[in-house]
Amino acid sequence: MISRALMLAVIAAGLAGCADYPKDPESTLERVKTERIFHVGLVLGAGQSAPDPKSRELIARIGGITHASPELIHGETEVLLTRLEEGDLDLVIGRFDKKSPWATRVTLGPPLARERQGKAEILLAPVMRNGENGWISLIEAQVRDVSPSAQ
Repeated sequence: MISRALMLAVIAAGLAGCADYPKDPESTLERVKTERIFHVGLVLGAGQSAPDPKSRELIARIGGITHASPELIHGETEVLLTRLEEGDLDLVIGRFDKKSPWATRVTLGPPLARERQGKAEILLAPVMRNGENGWISLIEAQVRDVSPSAQ
């Protein structure tokens, strides 16, 4: 029979290994905090010259928590998502079809807003690089604070 002290030592050792969970294999969150900058791709709609208020609030909250400044880059959906996937961007914000084929290649975060276009559900949402779980968790928490009614 295992002694109580031994069992507690095993549990403590196991929990110590989880201290940095969730991890970012490419160290996105750590890099953003260290370099104090994060790169945001913005997909703007037709006739739109600036991000909408919820996107601006999300970007400001991320900057405040990480003590980093955003570098905003405007562009087309495919170009920005490719740059995100390659690690050139940390975040993309735009309007995406809920059933986008990109959904398996990147992480589509919770929506800031939802709208219907015919049968399609379009989400204004942040998109992050797959696997960067610490970064994804930080952004998803901020989205829920910015727009709890869109969830």
